[in-house]
Amino acid sequence: MITGASQMDAAILVVAATDGTMPQTREHLLLAKQIGIERIVIFLNKIDLVDSELAELVEIETRELLDEYGFDGKNTPVVLGSALQALNGVSQFEKSIKNLITAMDDYIIIPDRNVEAPFLFPVDSVVAIKGRGTVAVGTVQQGILKKGNNVDILGHGASLKSVVSDIQIFKNSVLSCSAGDNAGALLRGMRQEAVLRGMFLAQPNTFKQYDMFEAQIYVLTPAEGGRNKPISNKYIQLLYSATWNISCCVYLPDNIPLIMPGDTLKTKILLRKPMVFLSGQRFTIRENQISAITGIILRPLTSENIEKIAGFNYERPRPHFIESGNYLVQKKRKKKTS
Repeated sequence: MITGASQMDAAILVVAATDGTMPQTREHLLLAKQIGIERIVIFLNKIDLVDSELAELVEIETRELLDEYGFDGKNTPVVLGSALQALNGVSQFEKSIKNLITAMDDYIIIPDRNVEAPFLFPVDSVVAIKGRGTVAVGTVQQGILKKGNNVDILGHGASLKSVVSDIQIFKNSVLSCSAGDNAGALLRGMRQEAVLRGMFLAQPNTFKQYDMFEAQIYVLTPAEGGRNKPISNKYIQLLYSATWNISCCVYLPDNIPLIMPGDTLKTKILLRKPMVFLSGQRFTIRENQISAITGIILRPLTSENIEKIAGFNYERPRPHFIESGNYLVQKKRKKKTS
């Protein structure tokens, strides 16, 4: 869910007026906060099944929950309506959907797109089209990608080169796509297995992959959906950032053996494989079904002497024997072992 929602600019929080805020409502707000969403519009659904007093109580409860997670609950627009009745053609509730669109236009601010920087295109999914080739689908993060451009395909420790032979936006071929556009890029001479989710199409010789970075982290408390036990040195779990996720190892400073839920710390994080990331990029570390750590990448680190951790970024060499049922081979092996 984190990598799927990482490219959102805003969100609509749908709350059923019959149920009020639920545990998953808290999870959605926590996720929105972790991926950097600043503005949310609330839609109170099933308003036709409750009276005005209950609807007002649910609205107050939702605004307080927004304040709790760091959003502007007081000024957040709340639209009352019923999605089912709008689909059934009831004019009163059809108008509520129009009010929702108006609230989005008025309250949600379109972020500034950096079109001057070298283009960077995170791959969200990969599709193989018969007779055409491999298409990388995603949202352009920065810069402008043009048809015919040479690109570096970086991520998961791989470094490939290709050419964008076609670009499509909403099933229409275009000459270029800029930051903020969701597009599909047809890659010349690439197999589907070679391009993975989480890789980046980047301007040649511009971006590098790193497997270690310095980060400011915050350990979530149980009330925020985190763990209730402290975290020790070399804590290994899955890290989610942008469209990629990979195993990571959290190194604590020498003078801090443990970090408790609710604490903030500047530390180093080692990735299992080199990835592309930018300073200021947000990430989340999850342990099973809970979000244990959230943080911001401060700067990449050049890892000269990387610690080899068995089962993480290092696999011990194992001897391999060719089995044979031949009598002479078995006899020679018995002599060697005896």
